Amino acid sequence: MRILAKLIASFFILCVTTLLVLAVLFHTRYSTEVFHHLVTPLLPGELTAKQVKYHWRQPLSLTLTQPNYHAGSQHWQADRLRVQLDTRRLPHIHWLRIDGLSIDLTQSEPPSLAILPASMEIGRVLFNDVNIIGQGWQARQVSAQLDQWQKGNSPWGSVRGRAQWEAKRINWHGIELSDALLDAEPSDEGWQLNGVSFQWQRASLSAQGRWQPKALALSQLTISNAIIDSEHTHQQLRKALSHWPNDTTLSIDRADIRQLSAETNKISVNGLTLSAEQLTFSPHSAWWDHPQLRASFNADYLRWQGQTWEQPLGEVERRDESWIVNQLTSQWQEGFISISGQFSPKSWQIDRLRANGLTLSRERLRPLISALPDWPQQIAVTDLSLKHNEWLALSPQFPVKVDGIDIDGRDLHLHRHPQWQLHNGTLTASASYASINQQWLAEPYLRLEASDGHVNLRQLLLGFPDGQLAASGQWNLNTPSQPWSVQIDGLQVPLSLYQAWFDWPLPLTGYHDLQGQWSGLAADVNSFKVGLNGHLAVTLLDAHAAVAPDNGWPARIAGWFQGRRVKQRQSQSFPFEQLSLKADRGHITGILQGDKSVSIDWPIYQTATPSVR
Repeated sequence: MRILAKLIASFFILCVTTLLVLAVLFHTRYSTEVFHHLVTPLLPGELTAKQVKYHWRQPLSLTLTQPNYHAGSQHWQADRLRVQLDTRRLPHIHWLRIDGLSIDLTQSEPPSLAILPASMEIGRVLFNDVNIIGQGWQARQVSAQLDQWQKGNSPWGSVRGRAQWEAKRINWHGIELSDALLDAEPSDEGWQLNGVSFQWQRASLSAQGRWQPKALALSQLTISNAIIDSEHTHQQLRKALSHWPNDTTLSIDRADIRQLSAETNKISVNGLTLSAEQLTFSPHSAWWDHPQLRASFNADYLRWQGQTWEQPLGEVERRDESWIVNQLTSQWQEGFISISGQFSPKSWQIDRLRANGLTLSRERLRPLISALPDWPQQIAVTDLSLKHNEWLALSPQFPVKVDGIDIDGRDLHLHRHPQWQLHNGTLTASASYASINQQWLAEPYLRLEASDGHVNLRQLLLGFPDGQLAASGQWNLNTPSQPWSVQIDGLQVPLSLYQAWFDWPLPLTGYHDLQGQWSGLAADVNSFKVGLNGHLAVTLLDAHAAVAPDNGWPARIAGWFQGRRVKQRQSQSFPFEQLSLKADRGHITGILQGDKSVSIDWPIYQTATPSVR
C-alpha cells in the first residue's frame, strides 16, 4: 500500500509540475510553439496561430491571434479567438469569442461545423466584426451573442438560450439595410422574436413575434418614415420581396406605418399613416386578401388612376368576403366625397354616400370604374346626398353640361336584370341648368318613388327658354311583361330636341304644345311594339322643316323615316298646325292638319317606316 501511495503521490506531483512548467512556458516567447505541439495533435485538422497569449490569473483562458484552421476542404480564419473552459464541466467551454471572421456560403463546398463532436457545448458564443456572404445577400460587421450553444446533429449546431445579432450593413438582393438588430429565444418548433429592427434608406422598421417553419407570426410591426422615391426603388423592393419563401405564411397582429411617402408609375402617396390588424399574407393568395382585416389610414394626398385624392381618411374592416367601410372621406376634384357601407361580390350596402362640389366626366370616372371589381347584382343605398356637383361630357357628337346637380336618395334598392332597375326607395334630382346637345334647360327636376318593384315617376320637369315639359308615369317590374304608362304635358317645347336628343329623323325647328298618355309593355323590344297604346295631341308653333325642294309633303315626311339622303335642303314653313296620334296595340295612326291634311299609318310591330299619304 505504501508503494501504491507513493506512486499516486509521484504521479500527482508530476502532473502538477508539468502544468506548472506549461504555465511558465505559456508566459514566455515559446507559448505559440508549445500550443502548436500540444493542441494541434488533439484536433481533426491543423490549427495555427500567429500568437498565443495566456496568464496564470486566468488559467482556463487562452487568446489566439490570427488563428487559422484547416481540415480537409474546410478553412477558417479570424483575427482573434478567445476561449475559456468551464471549471465545473470540463472539457466544456464556458465562453468563446471570435473576432474578424469571414464566412462564404456561396462556395461549392460551404463551410460547416460537421467536424466538431456532437457532444460539444459552449455556454456563450460571441462574434464581433464578422462578414457573411450568402446567395444573393451579404452581411457586414456582424456581432452576435449566442447562449447555451450545442453542436448536436445540426451542421451549424443549435442555440438553447438567448440569441442576439447585430449587423451594420446587410445587402438583401439589392436592398441595402443598416443597423440590423435581432433578439430571439428558441421556442417549440421555432423562435420567439423579442425584437427585430433595421434601417432602410431613411426608414426604420421594428417587429416582435415568433418564427416556425413555414410561418412567421408578428405581434407588432412598425415602419416609420419610409420613402420610395422612384419607380426604380419600387421595382428593387418588389424584386427583393419576391425571394420570400413561397411556402411561408406571414401574419401580423398589428402593423403601424408612419409617414410613408412613395412615388411610382401607378401610385403616389405622401405622409401616409396606416394602422392595420390581422394581416395575413398566404401563398397563392392575393396581397389584399385578409379575411379578418381591420385598418385605418390618413395621408396628405394620394394619386391613383390619374386622380389626386387630398386628405384621404378611412377606416375599413374585412369579414370573410365582405369589406366594411366604417368611414372613407377625401377631398377630390375640388370637392368632397364620403362613403360608408358594406361591400361583397354579390351586393353592396351603402349606408351613406356624400359628394359635394365635384366636377365629373366619363374620362375622369372611366379609370376608376375599370379598377373596381365587377358590379354586384344588388346595390342598396340608405342615405344618398350629392350637392352642387357638375357633369361634363363635351364630345363633339353629343356635348352635355349639367351644373348645380343635387341628388337625394333614401332607402334605395337597385337590381341588375341585366340593366339596373330601381325596386325600392325615393330619389329626387335637380340642377341649376343643363345644356344637352345644344338644348338649354333651366332647373330640371326629377322625383322617383319605388315600392317592391312598382316604380312611380312622380314628376319630371324640363324648363326650356320659353316653355316647359312635365311628365309622370308608372312602371311595374314585378311581372314578366313589365307594364308601364306615362303622361306628358308640354308648352313651347322646342321641336329640335327630338333630333338632338334621340336622333329621330325629324328635321324640324320651332315649338309645339303637347299633351298625351301612353302605356305598354317593357319586357323586350317585341313586347313594346305590340303592346303600345295611347294618344298624343300636338299643336305646332312657328314650325319649319329642312326639306328637299322638289317633293310634296307626304313624300318628304316618309323620306325622313326611310333615311333618304338629300344633298340639297332648304328651310320651309311647315304647313301643319295640329298633329294627333293614336296607338292601339302597336298600330299607330295619326293625322297632320293645316292647309292640307296628311294621314299616317304605322304598325310598328311590322315595319320600321310609316306610311304617309
